[in-house]
Amino acid sequence: MADARTITRLAFPEGWLPLGLDPEPMAVQLGDLLFTNGIPGIDPATGVLPASAEAQFALAYKNLERLLDSAGVGTAGVGLLTVFIPGPDYRQYINPGWLALFPNEADRPARKTNHVNLPDGVYVQLQGTAVVGAHRRLVGIPGLSHRDPLPMGCRVGDLFFTSVMTPQDPATGQNADGPVPQIERCFENVAQIMQQAGGSLDDALHLWVFMSDFTYQPEMVTEWIRRWPRDGDRPARKTLRYALGGDSLLQAQVTAVLGGVRTNYELPHGGHHDPIPLASKVGRVLMSSGISGTGPNQGGREVPGLAPQIELCQQDIAALMQTAGGSLDNVALVTVLVQDWASVPVVLQHWDQLYPNRDNRPALKFIDWRMPQGMSLVQYHLTAVM
Repeated sequence: MADARTITRLAFPEGWLPLGLDPEPMAVQLGDLLFTNGIPGIDPATGVLPASAEAQFALAYKNLERLLDSAGVGTAGVGLLTVFIPGPDYRQYINPGWLALFPNEADRPARKTNHVNLPDGVYVQLQGTAVVGAHRRLVGIPGLSHRDPLPMGCRVGDLFFTSVMTPQDPATGQNADGPVPQIERCFENVAQIMQQAGGSLDDALHLWVFMSDFTYQPEMVTEWIRRWPRDGDRPARKTLRYALGGDSLLQAQVTAVLGGVRTNYELPHGGHHDPIPLASKVGRVLMSSGISGTGPNQGGREVPGLAPQIELCQQDIAALMQTAGGSLDNVALVTVLVQDWASVPVVLQHWDQLYPNRDNRPALKFIDWRMPQGMSLVQYHLTAVM
């Protein structure tokens, strides 16, 4: 039986939620893990979204702090903070609130900044993951560092999160020279930081892989198989086309559970073309790869239409949780990738059917990453506590 979800909300004026911002609940705790959705920079007193980016960032950090305090967690157990912004011009506003919330340079979470399409007038969303009652231990690789004031990785209890892992060579401080060496170096850095955290690649639960050029995806898959050679024993993964700065070809962000046993789960029709599982569980945490709207008789292709794809995604979520020995009650966070914000009301209508009790449902995070036309109109990624 799943632990009961603990829901945390923040008081905002009625009708404050613009289209595309994540709905309630803002934070969900299952067991000792807490997940937020995307926390915006809305003034809680007025419900107004400031026109100033600087003001939105300041309010977003304050709202996140209020949310964590209201949940009884505080900032001590936060292991990962993901920052969603419209583009690189907004990076200048990230660090002031970050340093105010986490002033001790020896005690900060991992952090990943994603450039995404946000709703009109929205300049930032903050998403946090915390381990309740645990404390952070920073993890690094000698010779590697970020320009921003954040660690390479952060261990909180038995969970481990990296900031972005790059193809930088610790010996030179420069990116490896050439596409294949960059791919190999990035995954070697992942292996090294897992070792520094007290684990190994066997503890890896999920990877986000960001590639600026999909021409080299076959080479990335070759390295993936070299690092995780056993079918049925691999992390979940999502690979995205993503504009990276400088000469970087790819970056990776890792979530791991140290000391657990990894188990992969599949559905008869839900496999991926790449050698990745539909979902992976390490210890008590399960994370999925992308769940798309493919049906049992579709040959791995998505059914036409947004609503039919959503229905199949939700059916697969329920079937996947049952296959893993749990239920929909185990799901703590669902991230939904959409083509555009016009999809959100349709997703929410079906979400109410899957989770009709608004006082007992997972956190829900929307991301508009402009998936290529002709592919999935919607894709679900879930995190569950078993």
